[in-house]
Amino acid sequence: MKKIGNYEETGILPVINVPNASLAVKIAEALRLGGLNSIEVTLRSPDSLESIKNIKSAFPDMTVGAGTVLSISDVDSAIAAGADFIVSPGYDEETVDHCIKNCITVVPGCTSASEIQRAVKNGLRVLKFFPAELSGGVEAIKLLSGPFPDVRFIPTGGISFDNLGKYLANKKVLACGGSFMATKDMIERGDFEAITAASKRAADISCGAEPSAQKAQPKTAGGGAKTVVGFGDYIVRLNPQGYFKFIQANSFEVFYTGAEANVLTSLSYMGMDTQFVTRLPDNMISECAVSTLKRFSVGTEHVAYGGERIGLFYLEKGASQRPSKIVYDRKYSSFSSSSAGDYDWEKIMQGAGHFHFTGITPALGGKLPEICLEACKTAKRLGLLVSCDLNYRKNLWTRAEAKAVMEKLLGYVDVLIANEEDAADVLDIHASNTDIITGKLSRDGYVEVADRIAQKYGIETVAITLRKSISASDNDWSALLYRDGRAYFSKEYRIHIVDRVGGGDSFGAGLIYAIHNGFDEQKTIEFAAAASCLKQTIELDVNLSKPKDILALVDGDGSGRVQR
Repeated sequence: MKKIGNYEETGILPVINVPNASLAVKIAEALRLGGLNSIEVTLRSPDSLESIKNIKSAFPDMTVGAGTVLSISDVDSAIAAGADFIVSPGYDEETVDHCIKNCITVVPGCTSASEIQRAVKNGLRVLKFFPAELSGGVEAIKLLSGPFPDVRFIPTGGISFDNLGKYLANKKVLACGGSFMATKDMIERGDFEAITAASKRAADISCGAEPSAQKAQPKTAGGGAKTVVGFGDYIVRLNPQGYFKFIQANSFEVFYTGAEANVLTSLSYMGMDTQFVTRLPDNMISECAVSTLKRFSVGTEHVAYGGERIGLFYLEKGASQRPSKIVYDRKYSSFSSSSAGDYDWEKIMQGAGHFHFTGITPALGGKLPEICLEACKTAKRLGLLVSCDLNYRKNLWTRAEAKAVMEKLLGYVDVLIANEEDAADVLDIHASNTDIITGKLSRDGYVEVADRIAQKYGIETVAITLRKSISASDNDWSALLYRDGRAYFSKEYRIHIVDRVGGGDSFGAGLIYAIHNGFDEQKTIEFAAAASCLKQTIELDVNLSKPKDILALVDGDGSGRVQR
């Protein structure tokens, strides 16, 4: 039976009676915006099964359970609708046996020693404790945990904001269930903002519970309710229209971009909370740049202002055998002249769950290598997951400079992202039997590279994108994830490229999204590779694909047929 999902990390399981299937997706979306990516839909309404189906269709990554399951027929109907797990109010032998025989995750209600003993005998270790308050509450759970030390409970019934922290402080409580974050009144009023606010409050209480009750967030799981913070430059992209060469151009198209900002914009578009940290001049161009971030709901509260200019680059898009070309003009930019006093990392990272940066940030010189190091140290001290994309740029620094700086930073990194060239350029770790120019890439060679990086720098997760360049217009694209001594490869995509700039950033965003949504290793690398594949068919630097679009490609729908 599979892992139950997000509520094992957040400590919260919303239990919702959906009166009308048309409201199901809106309720689920409100919960997700509050950081809760699991829901138990009770089978108390004629629209319950359709509600489950609608939620799973809209949010395939959301963990959806069916509650108030009373019979085998209920089980079969709920699973057919797309439910991931089954919850019953009591222990019904016939229903439980049916679930176990069919490898269906089931959480039966147990409040007595005899019921728990029967459940344990059948191999169950996660049980519903209902009705929690009427059955003795936290004290009863403590007493029942004595003879059954391996059992963990999901108490429901009488749980509220007033006693939520008390329950979560008991290490035998896996999660608390209830409707207090989406009450009947909120649903009837259609007050989805109130549901989001209540969900955030519940998640905050869970994170602020006593140390023994805090839900351990493994390095590779992060916290679904937590913000992703990105630190980097934000610059102007200028490119001729279409495939014009610079010398042909009479005008340039304007866009605002940056490696870390691209990652955050993609994550925000996929529904995650983000905060971008940078430094810009206080002028109208910066106002335009920041408005682009706000358009996609990227947080800008920690943008610092000062200095004289915003950096920029010129892009000439290649086609067929003619390569793309980039000319940078970012020297003396506001960001490159940053000082340590511009960023209060303790304040910026308070309540966040993830910090992301790329090798471009320290490459811009000045005080940025030291500032980046302090950011990484603060992130680790506060328990954030730290990811880094090596992103080597030969126009910004030498290989020796990159190696000296990045090796200091890698000691704080949990997830390292690189392309087929970065490991060689920055870390002097080369893949055997590989020739980038001719497009010959050795899978075994890159597994060796990932293993050496993991071993040398103590990095838990290494992800490498593998691009075979047939021409500037057509590439074969795949990726590798390496974790715990095992390698996982995505499927390979043949991409006819529209705009490859930002392809690596979209991969990083997909990887971070998958990690924070509890995907297993194979699904994580498939999701990240598919996200990047789709981005390279989209103009400009950002992947504007929803999770359902990415998952559709993962599942094999890459025909490109018109959707009506």
